[in-house]
Amino acid sequence: MKKTIAVAGVATAALLAVGAAVLGFPAPAGAAATVIVRPGQSIQAAVAAAAPGDTIVVEPGRYAGAGVACPANPAQTCGVAIAKDGISLIGLSHGSHRVVLVNPGGQDVGIQVAKTGDPACLSDPAQRVQDSLVRGFTVSGFARDGVDVVCADHWRVTGVRAVGDAVYGIFPVLSGPGRVDHSLASGANDTGIYVGQSHNVRADHNLVTGNVTGFEIENSSAVRVDHNEATGNTAGILSFTLPFLAVTSNSGNRIDHNLVTGNNKPNTCPPGDDVCQVPPGSGIGVAAADHNQIDHNTVRGNNTFGILVVNLCNAFHLTPAQCAALGIDPNADGNRITANTVTGNGGSPDPGIAPLPGADLLWDGTGTGNCWEHNTAVSTFPARLPGCG
Repeated sequence: MKKTIAVAGVATAALLAVGAAVLGFPAPAGAAATVIVRPGQSIQAAVAAAAPGDTIVVEPGRYAGAGVACPANPAQTCGVAIAKDGISLIGLSHGSHRVVLVNPGGQDVGIQVAKTGDPACLSDPAQRVQDSLVRGFTVSGFARDGVDVVCADHWRVTGVRAVGDAVYGIFPVLSGPGRVDHSLASGANDTGIYVGQSHNVRADHNLVTGNVTGFEIENSSAVRVDHNEATGNTAGILSFTLPFLAVTSNSGNRIDHNLVTGNNKPNTCPPGDDVCQVPPGSGIGVAAADHNQIDHNTVRGNNTFGILVVNLCNAFHLTPAQCAALGIDPNADGNRITANTVTGNGGSPDPGIAPLPGADLLWDGTGTGNCWEHNTAVSTFPARLPGCG
């Protein structure tokens, strides 16, 4: 038997009525417990004591734990680490009072769901975390990431605010079916919400602002990024393939019904990071990615381009020898760009995009099977783009 609770708008008194486990009495054998963490108590201690299937409910307040070694990289320190199946970590809010997890100093990741970070987890179910939920937290000021989900299946991150975490806001990687929704990511010097080497992930109804890249889909498949707002980043949404990773392709993803506006922030990437190549003023970019569907987005006010389809080597300005050494097909093939409203972009393009011009719809002419149809746009390059008939 599993006790259930409704989180949104529920007062602590109501939570205390859900069962004896909340009050601290022993739960019946085999029952899932609900445990409340109050300000001054340790979230990590509650996680360590939890059994698979338990729910940990955290009352509003500011929390700064001692930290533990991150399961995905023990050389790093996590504020909270969840390495068990079926754990729900829920932060309550009372009006404007939320659960805020902060970095007391020396911590790399706020919350990490993982048993390992080894890519071998892709084929070994024993190394994967199942059925995790992180809900209702503000995670702020960590030296790398706000929330990591690594080698996990059937997970969800919802109602989370990742604010001012130095590299990534919300970071699912090497993961299977899952969802990031109704969350905010801001202030990341790489990506606000990133999906990497994963499949069947949905990112929807989120706001990303003030990051280098708002959303990234990297070396993943069957990912949907929809009904989000990306504004005030260096780039709004990127879908691409990078070399030398365990998953070697990016295909079959959909980017739809997003609002992508005014992504003109200067690039503040960590030195040597791949996102240092991203020019300010980027709307939606597709590089070395195949059979992606980009539809029903509103893209405006991005100074360099609205929607771009490009060869990765052209985007990174690589020589032919450097390109050949990547070991991947750098072309973007079979992508469909349809029914988007793309206006007021490309008016002041970053010099890094040369020799391409700025435009609403932009293609470097490489790849096969890419097509454009039923888009509203003022400027295109080339002037005539292939249709989808």
